[in-house]
Amino acid sequence: MLFFLDQHGCAKNQVDGELIIGYLRERGWERTDDPDAADLIVVNSCGFIESAKKESLDAALTAHAAHPRAKVLLAGCLAERYADDLAEGLPEVAGFFGNGDLSKIGDFVAGLFPDAPKAGGADPATSPVLVSPQEGVCVGERPEILSFPRSVYVKITEGCDNWCSFCAIPLIRGRLRSRSVAEIVGECRDLVGRGYYELNFIGQDLAAFGTGDGDSVDGEPVADRLVDANAPGSRSSAGGEAAENGSAPAPSPLSRLLRGISALEGDFRVRLLYIHPDHFPRDILPVMAADPRFLPYFDIPFQSGDGKILAAMNRRGDAESYKRLVEDIRAAFAAPGNPYGTVALRTTILSGFPGETDESFEATARFLADIRPMWSGSFAWSEEEGTKAADMKKRPTKKAVKVRLDTLLEIQRRITPERLSFFMGKTVDVLVEELIPVSEESRDGADVDIPESRLALGRAWFQAPEVDGSVVLQFEDNQADSAGKPIGPGSVVSAVVMNVNGVDVEAVVR
Repeated sequence: MLFFLDQHGCAKNQVDGELIIGYLRERGWERTDDPDAADLIVVNSCGFIESAKKESLDAALTAHAAHPRAKVLLAGCLAERYADDLAEGLPEVAGFFGNGDLSKIGDFVAGLFPDAPKAGGADPATSPVLVSPQEGVCVGERPEILSFPRSVYVKITEGCDNWCSFCAIPLIRGRLRSRSVAEIVGECRDLVGRGYYELNFIGQDLAAFGTGDGDSVDGEPVADRLVDANAPGSRSSAGGEAAENGSAPAPSPLSRLLRGISALEGDFRVRLLYIHPDHFPRDILPVMAADPRFLPYFDIPFQSGDGKILAAMNRRGDAESYKRLVEDIRAAFAAPGNPYGTVALRTTILSGFPGETDESFEATARFLADIRPMWSGSFAWSEEEGTKAADMKKRPTKKAVKVRLDTLLEIQRRITPERLSFFMGKTVDVLVEELIPVSEESRDGADVDIPESRLALGRAWFQAPEVDGSVVLQFEDNQADSAGKPIGPGSVVSAVVMNVNGVDVEAVVR
């Protein structure tokens, strides 16, 4: 029996897709890249915003129309939130499977194929809908990683307790819960042993790691240690609550995790993604600065630079406290001798939120220009039922929102090349993602002046997977990577940055 996985959504959903592959393989299924050959098509859906919902629904309908022999299973966030409603009006889908407990997918799928042999003697699910409670963080074997070679996502939390007024994640993924430090360190040790170089830590909010109701770190409860370190007027230098004697704050759970990762042996890199600004644990900064395997890349979704809008979003900080956070992060990696010499900051700005006036948008635009992130993404607010913002009035017009998004894009378009110019003439390590075929015609062009040269696409430490620019890499046929092997996907090479081209940099292997 063959299944085809149609993957949608974010990196967290990608990890779920990799777990689905593992669980189905345990039940004797094999994954195929050819949907025409598949007995089952799993659409691992996204349900975050309206456009993502439509894309996932269209994918399920298209799969049914194009591959009528296969049964279509709608899994993921869309199924998690709307399974019962969709089951009544979407006969093209054979089953709906939420993301609360992915380990049950084998039994559920067996129930969709009652005449197929069933492994393990387990009782198959009989309902076309299965939405399990959101409990714990689902883990398991991931025999196939869907990222580029030697790059992998590591999910350390599930759910969210921030309750931003625009966000439906708590309604889909549930309340915050975290994995243990020992479990995460063990998984990272295994991944490094399997040859993975780039470990990208993900969760809805890494700052909240270990602070969910019932969470513990090394057996010690740590709930209630999440503080609003970046509320107006706060100058907290750590992320935890004060010790009982009042002498020093307790280490944040995230700093404990990073210390555990730092104790691992091996040549690998760790990138932290999605850190909420209100309770960013500053005590992770010295841990990261002391171990160059932690990349000084910070993805902090500030969303706005206007105090009233931030308050309406249920954020605790303001523009000034967020600017201080940026200053503290940059200062932590500015010491002489730091191998990176700078920080890569990515943020997200949400425009069109109810109540956003021209004045509040101008404050946000100034904030973006002031913090000068290397990368930013700007998005229009999307009304999501069940969120507080869905009931808010005074919404900007679509025309106004488009103008504002264009303004934010233009601001960032000026900042990014200036930030990237820092790397001109510097040597950086590049993780190669794919080779680019070079035709004989291009060899005769001015861009390729070495007859034996070849091209590749890759990423340096200041570029996260899929969302940032790339390194366009030039090398010669006889050059090898850092392991002495021919350069190809998954290679790590040292290259000198020669040019900045928009969001990309061009480099030559040393």
